[in-house]
Amino acid sequence: MSREDTAIVAKRVDDSPADTGEIRALARSAGYTVAGEVVQRRDPHPGHEFGAGAIAEMRREVRAADADAVVVDNDLDANRAFALADRLPGDTGVRDRKRLVIDIFGERAETRRAQLEVRLAELEYELPRAEERAKRGEDVGRQGFKSAGESPASQVRAAYKREIKQVEDALAEVETADATRRADRHAAGFDLVALAGYTNAGKSTLLRRLADDHAVGENDRRHADLAGVAESHDGLFTTLNTTTRRATVGDHRLLVTDTVGFVSGLPHWLVDSFESTLASAYRADAVLLVADATDPAERLREKVATSRDVLADNRDADDGVVPVLNKVDAADRLDEKRRVVREIVGDPVCVSALDGDGLERLGDRLAAVLPERETARFSLPQSDDAMSFVSWLYDHANAVEVAHGETVEVEVSGRPEVVALARGRASDVGADTAARRDS
Repeated sequence: MSREDTAIVAKRVDDSPADTGEIRALARSAGYTVAGEVVQRRDPHPGHEFGAGAIAEMRREVRAADADAVVVDNDLDANRAFALADRLPGDTGVRDRKRLVIDIFGERAETRRAQLEVRLAELEYELPRAEERAKRGEDVGRQGFKSAGESPASQVRAAYKREIKQVEDALAEVETADATRRADRHAAGFDLVALAGYTNAGKSTLLRRLADDHAVGENDRRHADLAGVAESHDGLFTTLNTTTRRATVGDHRLLVTDTVGFVSGLPHWLVDSFESTLASAYRADAVLLVADATDPAERLREKVATSRDVLADNRDADDGVVPVLNKVDAADRLDEKRRVVREIVGDPVCVSALDGDGLERLGDRLAAVLPERETARFSLPQSDDAMSFVSWLYDHANAVEVAHGETVEVEVSGRPEVVALARGRASDVGADTAARRDS
């Protein structure tokens, strides 16, 4: 994706403080060098969002920095985006927050699912802008947009709608495959746990700490959200393609998935475009909702509330969600921040993913919200088939106890799916069975 290198950040607020930290971070994550900023306090201008004074200041900043783009930390509809661009020097680009996030996602999308979701978000965003360009005459005469009795704008809309439907159909196929994979993982005895939360909360670092096959390594003194499990990046949305690792909590066998970070101020249609990517959180048996303890209390409140709202739209926000306050080794005013999280989603587990502090407490809380287990007892004849069955149990169940005598007495605890499969296998080797459900 080609992109301008230098940008001016612009933000309009009504009367609240104008925090430009996040939009600057987004711009940097998108590859821009931020050369200046313009902030204006006023009601939104109906034509181009900003008033004349702020636009004049933007023009000065753009010329002084030889900037190629103005990055706006406000939602711009198609009309206001074009009107603002018309008032800036030359070919100065205008990117609002939504477009910036889509650009960032696009660069980080590697899997087919992620690429389809980026394309869906892009189509939804660009549709009204393409219609506006057509109305302005910019698409008149383009091949494929000529038809008697039909305006260029309506043809553009029809073309976009066709592609949106194609992408949605492709994503439905991906979701079907993902649902099958989730069922297979449950049948293999795994509980599914998702790491969710605001971007840069340290979810990927926590994944590395929890995982059986990875540990925090050469980058372990950096507080950054790790892409996958191998690299450190200090930027937003370093994780778009979900990463899953095996972990063990008590006698629970887990598959833990790191998901794309949430960000405030995004419309539902953009969040919905990434529903498949977020499905790991929506459909997990439990969610670790991770928050950054180094954030100021009010910023922390906003981020946790945003994360809770995204989850609540797609699952019961109180069902299987464990709040985690991460980076406590570097935090101040911790009691206050714990109260903030408690008011929104419940009492958090305080941890440091870097140092490993609090992980035992986190494991206890997580085990308490995972689905209940079934326990079954089998009396097996002494045979090679029986020993193969016991070996299968060790690979699929949470806990297995075996006593050898004239018969092989086995007690197994596991997910209901596993116990049901075990009963079927046990009958094939002539076992007597009994079962109970554990709470």
